[in-house]
Amino acid sequence: MVQFTRRALGGALALAACVVSGCADAPEFVSTVDKFKVKFGIAPQTSDRVVGGTRSVTYKVETSDGARSVTVTELPVKGDEPPEFVPWVLNSAKGDLIRAAGGKEESSGSHVLAGKYAGREFSASITQPTRGAMRARIWVVGPRLYQVMVIGTDAYVQSDLANEFLNSFQLTE
Repeated sequence: MVQFTRRALGGALALAACVVSGCADAPEFVSTVDKFKVKFGIAPQTSDRVVGGTRSVTYKVETSDGARSVTVTELPVKGDEPPEFVPWVLNSAKGDLIRAAGGKEESSGSHVLAGKYAGREFSASITQPTRGAMRARIWVVGPRLYQVMVIGTDAYVQSDLANEFLNSFQLTE
């Protein structure tokens, strides 16, 4: 029992040090299935679901001040979509995220991933699950919609940890 308590305490201290330091030296989390890497700081929890035949998986790390997450959704595309399809998906996804959080958009702009994938970057004040803020970046990459988000207190969403997380997201293929 004493050994377990020491290990638990050691793990808690390591996590606290990571949070305080911004996890700058933390290894990147790599999803070989969903083809991305990002600095969560610690291993994320995952939840996988299928709705209407569409697969969606969320990778998430939660703290008392907020959460950092990456959601990957397989889009039902055929490959012959019209040029307006990607902007429509991005705007719809942005609106859905803000609406689901009881939010109000604060800022929005374009964001290109890997020099070629169109995306959106936006922030919102939110009321769900509690009052706070959201910052997110979303992109359509082939048949996938990637949503990288930080949600929580205003201080958490604007923190160096949140910036590092958002800026660290990269595709692996």
